[in-house]
Amino acid sequence: MMNKFTVEEINFMCVFEAQNRMEMMKEIRRIMPHIKDSDMEDLAGQMLRKLDGMTDKEFAEISLEAVEE
Repeated sequence: MMNKFTVEEINFMCVFEAQNRMEMMKEIRRIMPHIKDSDMEDLAGQMLRKLDGMTDKEFAEISLEAVEE
């Protein structure tokens, strides 16, 4: 099962220097208490669920380059 990430999610992940899925999840959890925007909070939570539900191999196949809509 391949998790499809939205443009917003890819751009959000681009902010982090994480090299792997577990590191990405750790980074997102680390910043969550500091997010003041409810939409961004929702986005972060949604991404944690997607990241948790995928394999490291699937994560490695994601192109983490900022995208324009």
